[in-house]
Amino acid sequence: MDTTFFGREFGGLVLMDSLSEKVIYHQIVSTERDEYYQLALNRFRDKNHVIQSVTCDGRRGLLKDLLNTPTQMCHFHLVAMVMRKLRKKHKSLAGKELKVLVKKLKENNKNEFYRNLHYWYLKHQDYLNERSEKSNESGYFPYKHKGLRSAYASLKYYEKYLFTFEKYPELNIEKTTNRLEVLFSELKRKLINHNGLTKRRKVMFIKDFLNKKVANNLRKILLATILSITPKNKGAIKCAFIFNQLLINK
Repeated sequence: MDTTFFGREFGGLVLMDSLSEKVIYHQIVSTERDEYYQLALNRFRDKNHVIQSVTCDGRRGLLKDLLNTPTQMCHFHLVAMVMRKLRKKHKSLAGKELKVLVKKLKENNKNEFYRNLHYWYLKHQDYLNERSEKSNESGYFPYKHKGLRSAYASLKYYEKYLFTFEKYPELNIEKTTNRLEVLFSELKRKLINHNGLTKRRKVMFIKDFLNKKVANNLRKILLATILSITPKNKGAIKCAFIFNQLLINK
């Protein structure tokens, strides 16, 4: 599951079944929030659907709500997160070596990866713990290499989520959300050919596109979700009716 944005005004939250490669839930959102993901998952729980596993971008608030569900941190998102914290032109030896280590994530199993990370930490521990010679206003001597420390902390924090696919091989858990990224890319390519659409029509186009990717037996569930979270006013009723027609026509 993941969210992609279309400009600054709104985005699309999408859940996909990795086995059938079908969209099982989608919703237009104004921002990416843990509550929206929780709402989507709860809809399926309320319908007594079994969620075997979840692959996501590692939102910490969301992870707390998935204690009983095998959860896989997307490798692509983690690598991108670490690279942002290290910056493109990181000059320290510790930073360069950590970049090399992270780029090999997809090639390693859990034991190999975290053994190498532990060796890296032992080698550069003193450098990581270097503090500024000048105190701040609170009299505290801050760490010098905050980006590097933050990158390492992220790798440690997500340790129990990075290799969930190894723990449950029978579930065929996806290591990344790349299937969704492919879907989002296809959608945005199609939107480029319709640059003149108003916001309202663009939203309708996106919903129609995603609805075509929905498994037939889940369309009634999706419609029920749309109706239940849509505000009760005339405009909302009209939108729900239009979406209902889209479902029927498929």
